Amino acid sequence: MTPAEQRARQRRLLLILGPALIVGGLAVLFLVKPMPLPLRIVVGLTDVVAGCVLLLVARQKFGR
Repeated sequence: MTPAEQRARQRRLLLILGPALIVGGLAVLFLVKPMPLPLRIVVGLTDVVAGCVLLLVARQKFGR
């Protein structure tokens, strides 16, 4: 695998995982009811922040 292919694969992976984490975090925040509220907030916001960080890394490393 060439370096260009590796970079494209990394970029694609980051652009898939970032929104997936954000959607998953929002789902935990708003859809999971059996979990206690403070735990839901911590887990959901952690996932949302992690997804935003992945998108930021993708943008800084690979540009638009």
